[in-house]
Amino acid sequence: MKKIDIRDFMNYHYPTGLTAAPDGKHGAFAVVDVNEKENCYDSCLWIMDLSDGSVRKLTSGRKERNFSWIDGETLLVASCREKEYKEKIEDGETWTCFYTIGLHGGEAEFSFAVPYSVGKFAVCGTRVYMSVKYEYAKEEKDYEVFDELPFWANGKGVVNKKRNRLAVYDREKETLEIITPEYETVENFWLEEDCLLYTGVQYTDLKSWRPGLYRVGLEGYERETLIPQDRMRIDYACILKGSVTLFGSEMKTYGVNENPQLFRLEDGTLKELAFFDRSIHNSICSDCKFADGEGIVHDDERIYFISTFRKQSVICSVDAEGNFETLYDRQGSVHTLSLGAGAVWYTAMRDMGLTEIYCLKDGKEEKLTAFNDGLLAERDVCPVEEFTFTYKDVELDGYVMKPAGFDPEKKYPALLTVHGGPRATFGPVFFHESQAFANAGYFVFFTNPVGSDGRGNAFADLSGRYGTVDFENCLAMTDEVLKRYPQIDEKRVGIMGGSYGGFMCNWAIGNTDRFAAAASQRSISNWISLSMTTDIGYSFDLQETAGDPWNSPDKMWVCSPLKYAHKAKTPTLFIQSDEDYRCYMGDALQMFSALKYFGVEARMCLFHGENHELSRSGKPSHRVRRLSEMMEWFEKYLK
Repeated sequence: MKKIDIRDFMNYHYPTGLTAAPDGKHGAFAVVDVNEKENCYDSCLWIMDLSDGSVRKLTSGRKERNFSWIDGETLLVASCREKEYKEKIEDGETWTCFYTIGLHGGEAEFSFAVPYSVGKFAVCGTRVYMSVKYEYAKEEKDYEVFDELPFWANGKGVVNKKRNRLAVYDREKETLEIITPEYETVENFWLEEDCLLYTGVQYTDLKSWRPGLYRVGLEGYERETLIPQDRMRIDYACILKGSVTLFGSEMKTYGVNENPQLFRLEDGTLKELAFFDRSIHNSICSDCKFADGEGIVHDDERIYFISTFRKQSVICSVDAEGNFETLYDRQGSVHTLSLGAGAVWYTAMRDMGLTEIYCLKDGKEEKLTAFNDGLLAERDVCPVEEFTFTYKDVELDGYVMKPAGFDPEKKYPALLTVHGGPRATFGPVFFHESQAFANAGYFVFFTNPVGSDGRGNAFADLSGRYGTVDFENCLAMTDEVLKRYPQIDEKRVGIMGGSYGGFMCNWAIGNTDRFAAAASQRSISNWISLSMTTDIGYSFDLQETAGDPWNSPDKMWVCSPLKYAHKAKTPTLFIQSDEDYRCYMGDALQMFSALKYFGVEARMCLFHGENHELSRSGKPSHRVRRLSEMMEWFEKYLK
């Protein structure tokens, strides 16, 4: 049995985006693989026969991943194989090429190209509806001009005067038409039988976090406002039983993090159908998944969606009257959904395994693929032991991974890992980083403190309380683990985490000396500066601190780890990306500088060209270097 090492993620296969054909006979999906030689990710398309679950490879290219069904036999795929367009792209032009591919083999045929970068697209007859990146300002090489908020966005770069607009390409007439208003950015769209629904925000100065909901006719593209901009957050909309039905939140009690409720639009009035105090997406953390495709889908009778429940994500549905039902509740993480052949098809992680494709029919789940089974059978996958404990009358979940080759007579170092969010969730699923450390001889333990998802709005609400009860929960978990596992050397316990987990690392080193080393990644140290430099600073950050820099800076400063940096003694490694516009590098630099100023051992590794997703989808060589930095740091201080 081989140990899992930091490079093993390059051997995993990542199936994603399974989508059933309109006739329900076949499904298509992509498989993403690491290309170590070229330091990137390759992807190709596969076909699944939905009658028996058998799969076969359809394309042999390297970048086929974005697709839509034309009919039951043909796919429309975004790619670029044409020499003419490759040369244009190399010269700095923007183009997306589309190809048709039949299910039964043969070469992909060039269909058309559009002079935009294309995101989501859907086919109806001869028309292709697509979200295109539209630029109002000429891009300059030597400087940037900002005159909007947000001016940049994580994973997108500079977004100032750039919008996602809806366009329609008619394959028969060979025409392309933009159908949404100037300066409106489209958040999402859903193609129905006789119309298109979409959410969008129109702005030239400050972007609202409450998009409008609009209906566009498929003939003439007349646009109707269903819900005006600035009223509510809208997560999903569809036509159910003839009525516009949507998940949304007016954010009156818990702000931007508030769980959405189900509404029906009746004669221009919103009617709340039911209260559902759970998220409608997957919040389970893992660094081994790609989640292309849809997390919410519908048929004529019901909406099907993923919901996070405490330590796992489950498949649920709701009918047009607001009657919710949990269709399948099993430990693990469900990523995307599709409907076809009377069943639900989905990508998921089960039984400490990597992502595979599953089918749910008549209440029974069947595993259909085994892309990673052979590899994992040869690796020492460390199981996750579970328990619950109580802190201040609140029951919390505890998770512990023993080191590979565990000997109860020996003493071991340990690592507390803290998830991001904070509205995310840890569960007993495969997490490469944790497996690498457990296989390197560490206990790895984690919990879901107050602020985490999966237990309702009240539990997740941490506004104005960062570094209080959540920090106490992390320390209580540490105490509980030391009590339950005497093999841990309490003098060799470290802490690591990213995003909110990075905040907690920074907070911990200034408020306790019980951790012998820390690895703080994409972190938060100063809420005042963070709120005015990041893509969500003027909304999320201000809400989470319950303050602002002008009227209540004390509220922001009291929960800023930088305030307590003068008390830190813990050797700390900082991992940061220079294009992380969610937790900007200024915060990591401030905390690193403070530690160096006060004589604390500190090191910072700044990755160029990476963003907030470094640990999950960064360049393979950067992901290896990141884990190497962390492994070497903890080897130095904990072993």
